[in-house]
Amino acid sequence: MIVCKNILENSLQKLLTPLLVLSFITFTSFAFAEDKIRGEYEVIGSIEKLKGAKQVEMAEFFNFSCGHCYRFLETSKTLHAKFKDKLYHKKHPIYWGQQTALPSKAFYISNELGIEEEFTKELFDTNFKLHIDIFQPRVIQRLSQHYKIEQEMKTGMKSPDIETKVNKSLALAKKYNANETPTIILNKVLKVTPSISGGTIEMMTKNLELIIGDILAYN
Repeated sequence: MIVCKNILENSLQKLLTPLLVLSFITFTSFAFAEDKIRGEYEVIGSIEKLKGAKQVEMAEFFNFSCGHCYRFLETSKTLHAKFKDKLYHKKHPIYWGQQTALPSKAFYISNELGIEEEFTKELFDTNFKLHIDIFQPRVIQRLSQHYKIEQEMKTGMKSPDIETKVNKSLALAKKYNANETPTIILNKVLKVTPSISGGTIEMMTKNLELIIGDILAYN
């Protein structure tokens, strides 16, 4: 019985030793990778996938009634100015509660027409400066009249393709647990939000600047 016990212990030791070494190497590599990427973030993928990145995809999940998102319209310009074509900013409008999908649909329609930036700002300004509920059909209609895209907006609101894009953004938001806006996903690996960054959009923007710079320098 003692011989069998010793054989079993030796077998387990031989089996566990490589696993422990592998675990140590994996943990060490992960810790080293995290040291390479400074800033505050949540890891949702393999950091090693960031190695050698020539461009950073900054996926932004935002809501048109979100004050932080409105502020990020301006502060994100510093990121674009610094990183230029090395930063790909992909926006995903989302909505919840009693809100309608109208502003999200308007976002994608205006994007197809090449006026997304202007129309998005108009929607935010209407909501925050004029205090008008942009989730109402008549408001979207009035804004589309102003931009002379009333017919395109009317047609787009019934488009299955636009509906698919809206639903895809909602599905991605659920996948990444984007319960706070804006939620930023960098190269599908790192998650950044205002609360993770310290609470303000200014802090989040500076945090993103640090993280993105480190990702691009990570070789």
